[in-house]
Amino acid sequence: MAVGSGESWQQREERRRQVAREARLMAREPAGWLPRLVLLVATVAWLAMLAWLVQTLPERVPTHWSGGGTPDGWSSRPVAVAVVVLLPLVLFFPMIWISRLVMVWPDGVNAPHKEWWLDRPRRLVRFERLLREDLMLIVAVSVLLVVGIGLIMGYAAHQPGGAVPAWWFAVLIVGYLVLLTLLVVWMYVSARYRPDDDDPELA
Repeated sequence: MAVGSGESWQQREERRRQVAREARLMAREPAGWLPRLVLLVATVAWLAMLAWLVQTLPERVPTHWSGGGTPDGWSSRPVAVAVVVLLPLVLFFPMIWISRLVMVWPDGVNAPHKEWWLDRPRRLVRFERLLREDLMLIVAVSVLLVVGIGLIMGYAAHQPGGAVPAWWFAVLIVGYLVLLTLLVVWMYVSARYRPDDDDPELA
């Protein structure tokens, strides 16, 4: 069955594989300064929070709370620290490497105007950089969520009964979801992924 351009889907897939092979041989474009700065700030905040927890947490730490802010789950200090260490290391920071997926499986990544970006090796290299920058911002926001959780946990550990104001969690989660939603909406509605045939490198 032929597609709109006159090529079959098999020909299209082979052409995209060839584009990806050529793109993998090209140098990666460096990420912009703003995503790198935001990720650096989030990482420094996370490391500072870890240092504070290691120095100040008691042996028994509240790690889960009821809807009213009363703790209903407790852990040892090593377990509590391990949670805020492993969440970013295992779950969030590796997300940045997803951008490399476009070089191996271009169809597996969705973005506005994807057909245009997958059509040329240089475009695919630029596409990978744009996606990497967006993932840096998403990871930074997610790491800051862990920072907020760690700060609440560290504060609660020194309060009578380990209780904290219940609204803290609502503010933290809602703030995270709002920032994450704004980032995704910005990715899709801004001119960031708009085809640019005026750029001589991409035309």
